[in-house]
Amino acid sequence: MPLPKIIIPIRPNSVNDVKKKLRQVERSADIVEIWLDGIKNLDEQKIKYIVKSARKPLILNLKDKKEKGTFKGLVKERLQLLLAGAKAGAKFIDLPLDFPAGLIKEFQRLNKRSKLILSWHDFAKMPDIKRLRQFSQKAKRLGADVIKLVGTAKTWSDNLPILQIAHELEKAKKTFLVMAMGEKGEMTRVITPLIVGLGMFAVLDKKQATAPGQLTVKELKKWWKDFS
Repeated sequence: MPLPKIIIPIRPNSVNDVKKKLRQVERSADIVEIWLDGIKNLDEQKIKYIVKSARKPLILNLKDKKEKGTFKGLVKERLQLLLAGAKAGAKFIDLPLDFPAGLIKEFQRLNKRSKLILSWHDFAKMPDIKRLRQFSQKAKRLGADVIKLVGTAKTWSDNLPILQIAHELEKAKKTFLVMAMGEKGEMTRVITPLIVGLGMFAVLDKKQATAPGQLTVKELKKWWKDFS
């Protein structure tokens, strides 16, 4: 059985930094996730240039403070910038599940190339399975190609709702990225991609982690080989 896909996130601060970080991670990544919010004076031309510079499929996001990012613009500006990435050929565009529904529909109407990830995060706790199902159903109604659900594990039992929703999404034949953040949630990063998730986020070095509990590429591959 082939190993799941490795998704390496990068947080650049300029176009040149994007190119530098892309070259560092592309040999180890199946997909690269780029946090665009840290790039100074970001505009559509810069995004198009970034997409054309990549040698691997891209996930593009533009996170605001609520998502631990730094983007401070209006939601319509956020939409236009990400649409520029979609039109340039980014494989995936990541929008938050609570993004205005009308703008999600507008993105779908104007986007002809990229798959839509609708994501939801809880940085403080792990919701119960009923709540995760509600988020999952909302993402389905809004037409997500990939459903991303992330909570925070404070105890080992906090992993159970994430494993359950992964199983349910697999049975429903929906592509997903689901995991628990934090040290106690590391097991979900190993297991859920093996339940036919899209893949999992990992970094070359722990210092480059974009979320608590993120494993390195080396650690993740070792676990997957041990399970296979």
